[in-house]
Amino acid sequence: MRRLRSTHLCLLMLVWTSLVVSKAVGENTTSSESFHFTYDILPILAKSGCSAAECHGSATGRGGFKLSLFGSDPRSDYETITQELGGRRVDERLPANSLILKKPTRQMRHGGGRRFHQDDRAFKDLLRWIERGTPYIKGEPKNLLDLALKPDTDGTLRYAVIATFQTSNGRQEGDVTRLAMLNSTNDLVATVDKHGNVARQGPGEAWILARYGHLSARISIKQAFPHVENLSHTTTTPTDSLYRPHPLDEVWLKRIKEFGLIPAPSASDSVLVRRLYLDLAGRPPSPYEVDRFLGLPDKDRVEVTVNGLLKSPEFSEAFALHLGEWFEVPPPGKDGRNDRKRNDFLRQFFRESMQANDSMSEIVTKILTEEGPKQAWQRFSDPRDRAEFVGRSMLGLSIGCARCHNHPLDRWKRTEHLQFSAYFTDLRPSAGGGMMMGKFFQPENGKLIEPVLLPLSSSEPNAELSNAQKLTWLVLEGGGDQFARNIANRVFGVLIGKYLVNPPTDHRLSNPAIHEPILDLLTETFRASGTDLRELVHFIVTSRLYALSSDPTGEESLSGDPVLQYMARREARPLSAAQFKAAVEFVVGVEIKQPSPPESPLSRQLYVMNSGLIQAGLEQAGNQVDAVFDFEIDASKQLEDLYTLILSRPPRSEERRAFVPLLSEAEDARTAGKDLAFALLASREFGSLR
Repeated sequence: MRRLRSTHLCLLMLVWTSLVVSKAVGENTTSSESFHFTYDILPILAKSGCSAAECHGSATGRGGFKLSLFGSDPRSDYETITQELGGRRVDERLPANSLILKKPTRQMRHGGGRRFHQDDRAFKDLLRWIERGTPYIKGEPKNLLDLALKPDTDGTLRYAVIATFQTSNGRQEGDVTRLAMLNSTNDLVATVDKHGNVARQGPGEAWILARYGHLSARISIKQAFPHVENLSHTTTTPTDSLYRPHPLDEVWLKRIKEFGLIPAPSASDSVLVRRLYLDLAGRPPSPYEVDRFLGLPDKDRVEVTVNGLLKSPEFSEAFALHLGEWFEVPPPGKDGRNDRKRNDFLRQFFRESMQANDSMSEIVTKILTEEGPKQAWQRFSDPRDRAEFVGRSMLGLSIGCARCHNHPLDRWKRTEHLQFSAYFTDLRPSAGGGMMMGKFFQPENGKLIEPVLLPLSSSEPNAELSNAQKLTWLVLEGGGDQFARNIANRVFGVLIGKYLVNPPTDHRLSNPAIHEPILDLLTETFRASGTDLRELVHFIVTSRLYALSSDPTGEESLSGDPVLQYMARREARPLSAAQFKAAVEFVVGVEIKQPSPPESPLSRQLYVMNSGLIQAGLEQAGNQVDAVFDFEIDASKQLEDLYTLILSRPPRSEERRAFVPLLSEAEDARTAGKDLAFALLASREFGSLR
């Protein structure tokens, strides 16, 4: 009996040893092959749509199976697939019976439908992974460093997605096109299939975007427009020859040529002078200023006028309002409860900074380091809100998505968001006296979080700097060009009426600028000036691009046409509510004690027509419309003065024919003139920046 047991034990040991050896041999056959769940399995699920927002990547998952959105949390997804519910989703004994294989191939009922077939590479890779024991990492570890789209060499319009990995043996490149997610920003211009084949569809520009792992890459596809004579102006005006060579125009015109478009002519002098004053002084020009502009030599009109306006207190006031908007300070009268004192201080801070000609770097430094200006971000009580505010206002980056989860369309991770937020805790008393930085704890588990700057650069600030100084370093130096790109984009949007990156708080790879070379040039110019706001404004408004006409080319030219889309002409835009009221007050020459109209176009038009805003100005004694009739008795001259006062231009011939008799034959020319003035002030032309 004892001998039988001994024999059984020997046999068991032999079987066990043979199994161990066979398993080791099996592992050795694949040990030379590097494998990483993050880079070899998750991309399959992402590209197949399994981890999309409408499927298992949704906030609650689907059918009891939840994955992170497009594989943004690899470790969690690995545990969900291999361990959750007792590991029922994979069957290592019979890998082909694994639920993760049978459902997407419709061998079992699957609400998401068929995602791949059994002869697909994706199916075979998943099957092989399960056969190998569902490892997380096997062989040589690697980290994804870079992603690029590179044209194929066979002459076809195909782009390969090339990933660069860091391994212990150095950097290695690999073609990951079959695993990358590919899409086009404009399918009307170009489409791309899952293999990287691009098909041109129409004229314009589209960006081909590739996503793999936590990185994205992009490349531009352009195609010229046919029949340019039907798309844009084919004539020029004499004023076009007045513009000196300008670096901005060189970059802009090169792109216009690439698209086969002809730029619109320059705006008329009357439109241009009104545009300059509204943009740089926050008001229309006076009749005297219009005459002075027209009296200057042709080639000097813009330069001399711009130089004068940039030195004016009105420019400081106008751009202080823009700074308030960029740093999210509400305009006067829109303050929240108990916020007025703080907001008044910040508005005054921006006015004084502009009057002192502080650079944008100096303004940001004060906001991040000085007690008073710090209220710009300290008004938020939560450190996470403060961090997101700095990202939006100073860097043009929206990091808010990372507050809750890692998002595949954003580069920021949740841990990076929390670590950056740790810089914005309030000071607290130090045990040894004085004050020290407060502590920031992870909301879910109370774990202490140490502050770490956003990873915008491979360099690091001096360790001896204070936290406020480190933040300043990040914004002005460590972030590379991001701060300059943000401000350049905002200034361009103010002056041209069209952001290069829209929205301006969303600079990211998958949201490219409508004209990257222009943004690059503006960024370089702004940095070279020492982040001088006035120099950047001067650079833009002295270009021909700024002076473009906004007149449509024909009845078929609507908003969104290619000429507007690619900035071959300008698009007229309505004055803001505050600008409109300020313009009315300046024209009539009196203060109007009524609120600004609403921003909604329909509500605003009804308000302008019925609220009495304009009438209140025209009824006040000493207004400038009355002055026209006090000093002029000739109806033709009265009409000309009214038009110059209100619209900064003389009346057209058809307007003269209609309105000179109206004034000359009226029983009371003043009353008729005020009715006409009301119509002009309420007109679309007055309420627009053309």
